[in-house]
Amino acid sequence: MPKRVALAAARTFTTPAARYPPDPRALFILSLCVFVGVPLIFANATPGTIAAKLDAVWVVVWGLMLSAGSLLALVGALRQTVNGVILEQVGSVSVGFACVIYGTAIWLAIGVAGSVPIVIVAGWGVSCFWRWGQLQGYLRDVERLARKARGA
Repeated sequence: MPKRVALAAARTFTTPAARYPPDPRALFILSLCVFVGVPLIFANATPGTIAAKLDAVWVVVWGLMLSAGSLLALVGALRQTVNGVILEQVGSVSVGFACVIYGTAIWLAIGVAGSVPIVIVAGWGVSCFWRWGQLQGYLRDVERLARKARGA
């Protein structure tokens, strides 16, 4: 491949248009997660909920991971830069682990009766970890193209 073509390809991957716009459905769910997690940060779990069955420390950890992770993922998704991709990755992993904590809490609190919420929460967690993998592949491709353009 001629050097000019490699440089053009590298430029297309670094421009904002190359990284497709974020999915509005994901942005909506991430926004909801930010607001849902805020009361949990102050260990303010509603009585009768799964969160009320957790120790206060786990409620705070869960709330922090959910709110901060979602906020980072939102900011990262809306910033069409390399730093935005990295922020989205960090946020996605945080939300994924928050889902693991909550899914485990559901399982320990109510067992098989909580199968439907466990599957929903696990699906969201898996999709967050999947998104991290997608972004990791994107960064790897961009890095490979940049090396090729530099001739390294």
